[in-house]
Amino acid sequence: MPHKAFTLIELIFVIVIIGILSVVAIPKFRHLTTHAKTSAELATMSSVATALDNANGEWAINEGSFTWGNNQPSSKLNANGYPDALNTGNNVFGKVIKGNDTKYTKQYSTPSFSIFTGPASNPQNGANYSSNEPNHKPDKNDFWIYDFNKTKCTVSCADCNQKTLHVGDFTLIDVNGSNPTNYSNITCN
Repeated sequence: MPHKAFTLIELIFVIVIIGILSVVAIPKFRHLTTHAKTSAELATMSSVATALDNANGEWAINEGSFTWGNNQPSSKLNANGYPDALNTGNNVFGKVIKGNDTKYTKQYSTPSFSIFTGPASNPQNGANYSSNEPNHKPDKNDFWIYDFNKTKCTVSCADCNQKTLHVGDFTLIDVNGSNPTNYSNITCN
């Protein structure tokens, strides 16, 4: 009775096909973590910006006390109707949105603006800078800035695209290149 088995040629063909599939598939999955960090950060920061606008809207139409964000009293809003400071350390946006996420960090603060980073814009292990990516996606050199006190200012720093902010703006600042950002050199004039 003859044994039925694969021939050496058939096994080589299977190995070659698996090799070709892996060469095609691996590059597709290589950037999966980066895209996940970027998408998560964009979604969270969009929620934060919406929550800040909602707090300001409540402040503008209400006379008296009300709660905003994660059960914060209206007394914690400044004269412009925005929170002066957000949490520092773990759960940086805990006052504004519900949830406990330690991936967001307050990097720097002045009397009129605060700078934040998230999973994609984290200076150490964020998404790698790519000159092929559009400027509206965060990478490890970019940062988010929140203007809570100045009526109007122009953000400037080395290698960053200048942007004019108004009080209450919470926006991504794109930094060109791969050098780390020195947050203390950022101005808002």
